[in-house]
Amino acid sequence: MRREVHKFGGASVRDAEAVRNVGRIVLGLCSAGIQPVVVVSAMAKTTNALEKIWTGLPEGGPAEDRCTEVLDFHAGVAQDLALPSDLLQEDVAKFLSAAQALNGKPQSAEGYDALVGFGERMSTRIVQAHLVQLGLPAHWLSAWKLIQTDTSHRAAQVELVATGVAVRTALSAIGGGLAVTQGFVGGAASGAPTTLGREGSDFSGALLAEAGAAERLVVWKDVEGVMTGDPRRWPFAQKIERLDHGTAERMSLAGAGVLHPATMAPLRRTGIPLEVRSFQQPDGRGTVIDESPIADGLPVLWAFGSGASGSEEVRCITDNTAQAIAEWNAAFPDRLASSAVADPDIEGCSRLVF
Repeated sequence: MRREVHKFGGASVRDAEAVRNVGRIVLGLCSAGIQPVVVVSAMAKTTNALEKIWTGLPEGGPAEDRCTEVLDFHAGVAQDLALPSDLLQEDVAKFLSAAQALNGKPQSAEGYDALVGFGERMSTRIVQAHLVQLGLPAHWLSAWKLIQTDTSHRAAQVELVATGVAVRTALSAIGGGLAVTQGFVGGAASGAPTTLGREGSDFSGALLAEAGAAERLVVWKDVEGVMTGDPRRWPFAQKIERLDHGTAERMSLAGAGVLHPATMAPLRRTGIPLEVRSFQQPDGRGTVIDESPIADGLPVLWAFGSGASGSEEVRCITDNTAQAIAEWNAAFPDRLASSAVADPDIEGCSRLVF
């Protein structure tokens, strides 16, 4: 069997029907002779809800009341899927205990990591149980033990050697089964939970692919692939069929928002290809990102972000800034760009000047 890592973001597990869709995708992978490592984010908007709880806990008051909406949501998804009624019981108890321990106390990054990772814990319990329901040999693995980090809470640095040993040992233990684990989270040697930074699940997938010697990493999103620009911002956005690792990394650093900026490093070290595909169109072709250079060049690639002052910054990745300026001015004649200046931190990237 071929080992691959398949990462599903929050939108792909936003409700019971979305979890069923993930189940169909994973069932198809297994039927095709693939042994997947399934990496799952917290369900859509859950991390935001947990951050809101963490922000409010220093005020004191009944901690459990702050948690009711999140817990009821996950219980409802589990019920809709006809999963065991006690599936989340242990995690709920631990979550409420963590919330109570933080209640009435000042915010801390350590407290954030102790609380917010429960979104991934509950989503993966639900996905793993549903896969078992479908007859698949799915094993729940704890990324708090797999992804070994230092104690830089909310932006933990990964201990690559220890992570590699932990991942290979865990995957060997499940034999021919498939693994379901969490993105975004890790654990320090002391046992303290850590997180890799917001949107860090793509990075988790790349680390697991590297450590497990996977043949490829597939990131399932709500877009058909990597686009030349955010379709909500760039009117001429088109899907890119293929990218090289370096260009994809520059896009992430520029703020294109498709992948976590750290995702490419493990893949570049090992030459593992990445595919960005749509969970809404699972049979469609996505974008392949690998180590091969692009023979015919690329169109201008656009990234939209915020500058230090909070104002919007528009960046373009291209060797032809004159073409980029012309494209921009044709698209937005009411906001003309006068020039483009090189970004000192990102090779081949320029910022438009208005």
